[in-house]
Amino acid sequence: MLDLILSLGWGTFSFTREKAEKIVNVLISKGEMSREEARQTMELLLARGEKERNEAKKYVQQKAKKMLQRFNFATRDDLLALQAQINILETKIDHLSNKDAENS
Repeated sequence: MLDLILSLGWGTFSFTREKAEKIVNVLISKGEMSREEARQTMELLLARGEKERNEAKKYVQQKAKKMLQRFNFATRDDLLALQAQINILETKIDHLSNKDAENS
């Protein structure tokens, strides 16, 4: 039955609980599916939808990361490393300025 639903051209990617409930309720009302089969089918649809959403998210993140690398954009980690270096340099400058003030 799940294969039939998936073969209708709907990706499970876009399945929400509401959509899944509508589909299985229609199948139950037509007598093509028992309530237990409906429950199992809904669980499968929702789990598969969640899996596909996670895979799509991962795919988009990987593509975005490659694009950032390709165009040499600074990443958050790059910026944090630069900020840490700036903080160290500021501390050294302050220390040197204090020494010069003491020697004057």
